[in-house]
Amino acid sequence: MKININIIPDEQKKERMLEQKIGAILRFGFSIFFALVVLLSILIITQITLNADYKLARDDSQSRRQNFSKESEQAESFLVNINSLSQKINKISGETPRWSKVFLQITQAAPAGIKLTLIHVEKEHMKIAGFSKTREAFLEFQEKLKTEGFKNLTSPVSNVVSPKDFNFEVEADLDKKYLNQP
Repeated sequence: MKININIIPDEQKKERMLEQKIGAILRFGFSIFFALVVLLSILIITQITLNADYKLARDDSQSRRQNFSKESEQAESFLVNINSLSQKINKISGETPRWSKVFLQITQAAPAGIKLTLIHVEKEHMKIAGFSKTREAFLEFQEKLKTEGFKNLTSPVSNVVSPKDFNFEVEADLDKKYLNQP
């Protein structure tokens, strides 16, 4: 067993207790101050980091916005070009002659004794060449072409000289409006 005897006078005891209380308060105060300094430094470092991240995000956002603007301008320009090209295609396709319709009429107008060997086209003018077994078949073919809307039908006299098995040539013009009908 241990016995502590305090032989210090009461005033010194009070001073020491006061010093111990002040020391404890100071240690507690320094601990809180140190904790606040650490917390403040963490907050400052966090603020600096967040500001840097914010600036990077803002700059990235602005560059993306500018890129988006450029891309949207390019897309708009591309669509305008596509639109003008499609309008040109529509215009050209409207002006392109419908020769298939004409060729169908020519083949339907050809009687059994006619064989077509050449159809040459330049704009609205065409040259038809072929072989005919009889003069009557050729004349029938020529009449059908006139009734089908072929204009300025010209046929050389040599086409009707031979009564059987001869080659022929016929030239004709077509109305441009007729060619461009759907």
